[in-house]
Amino acid sequence: MLFNSIPYLILFALTYLIYWNIPQKGRKPLLVISSLTFYAYFSFPFLFHFLLVILVNYGFSEWIFRKKDKGEKYNHLLFAIVALNLINLGFFKYFYFITGSLFSLTGYPAFKEISGSWSIFLPLAISFYTFQIIAVQVDIHRGIIEKRMSAVDYFLFILFFPQLIAGPIMRSQDFLPQLDHPTIDSDRMKKGLFLIIGGLFKKVIIAENIAPIISPIFMDPAKFDSFSIFFSVIAFAVQVYCDFSGYTDMARGSANLLGYEIPENFQGPFFSQSFRELWSRWHITLSSWLRDYIYIPLGGSKGSIFRSNLNSFITMCLGGLWHGANWAFVFWGAYLGALIWVERSLYLGRGKKKFLPDTLPLVGIIRTIVVFIIFSFSGVFFRSAARGEESMSVAFEIFKGVLTFRNTGETLSRVDELPTFIALGLMFNWFQYSNFVYEKLKPYQNILLPILSVVILLLLGIFGDGGQDFIYFQF
Repeated sequence: MLFNSIPYLILFALTYLIYWNIPQKGRKPLLVISSLTFYAYFSFPFLFHFLLVILVNYGFSEWIFRKKDKGEKYNHLLFAIVALNLINLGFFKYFYFITGSLFSLTGYPAFKEISGSWSIFLPLAISFYTFQIIAVQVDIHRGIIEKRMSAVDYFLFILFFPQLIAGPIMRSQDFLPQLDHPTIDSDRMKKGLFLIIGGLFKKVIIAENIAPIISPIFMDPAKFDSFSIFFSVIAFAVQVYCDFSGYTDMARGSANLLGYEIPENFQGPFFSQSFRELWSRWHITLSSWLRDYIYIPLGGSKGSIFRSNLNSFITMCLGGLWHGANWAFVFWGAYLGALIWVERSLYLGRGKKKFLPDTLPLVGIIRTIVVFIIFSFSGVFFRSAARGEESMSVAFEIFKGVLTFRNTGETLSRVDELPTFIALGLMFNWFQYSNFVYEKLKPYQNILLPILSVVILLLLGIFGDGGQDFIYFQF
């Protein structure tokens, strides 16, 4: 039930119509039912596993609250429930990765035999809901969540269907206070509809058109010239942005129409002038989760520059591993972590002076272009992970293909179309980065909305059922 599909449109329309025509006390149970339906459509067998995970975690949260109220020690309970959640995630997502890595390191055949004797399927959204559930338990411990949650509120916080499959990763302190007071007015409704329309455009028109053009590069990069490989790398960065940012916009728009605000995940990352700024604007809810629950507990920026950079590097590597059970994802995290490490060391080592002085002509544009291109090459690891055991060799071949500047080999078919889609993706980045366009178009939103609504229906009719899964659904 993709956002760009007729089944989702039907589910959301039914939920919306019933939701705003029943008393408040019935709205939260309705959203829970709709969310269960949404998840079951994707993965009915794992629905029961998901419900069990939520029930166990809710039971532990109540147990911890009772211990806190009595002034009793409960750290063992917190450790146990966090460990259970990580074991659950580790078994389903990392079993083959761990056994395969152990076999490669030791050559011990038992690891290969164990791996071959199991058939483990990955529950949908397990990475996202695991992080969200762990955050609840830790927030209870930290006192961020002060009051007990009803079972309905707890279930809805985890299950809320607009963000269930691929985030954004919500925080309890942001979402829970809204549950009893959903609000809707014409401005929020218009905002929600514009978000859905923009998200659909990014997904259907940009991301899904880039994907088939660049796919041959990642299947056999050795046969293509450097020009084709380079443009494909840049285009993949735009594809991921449009795919995931498009999903987030549709999730936020759906939530707006139900009277709720959920967090933004992207803020024009490709116009950043440093790698740290880019990471703070890219997958914002994941980066803030990693900061609050891994980086800061490791020590954060306390201590020496080296220690702070090491904490950041470890956090980025774990963030890469969160994305998938493949060494390519670990290298993706390490690549970004190394960029931030080098950048921060140069900045602090030069007395907090920027590497390129602000007085340099066009310095902002130069920084932006350099950061964007270097960041785009992190996507080589990200995209190559789809090749499984061949992922690292594919990534190496792509880097080799670009750095050797070869003009031999095939030119990618339809490569001339990529600049158009890249430009469209950068245009949406600019819309997020600057409010200029929004402020200029705001007076005309009543005219634009019906026109764009017709466009969205046409896009659903043409592309809806044949659309590809969102990239982040695999996580």
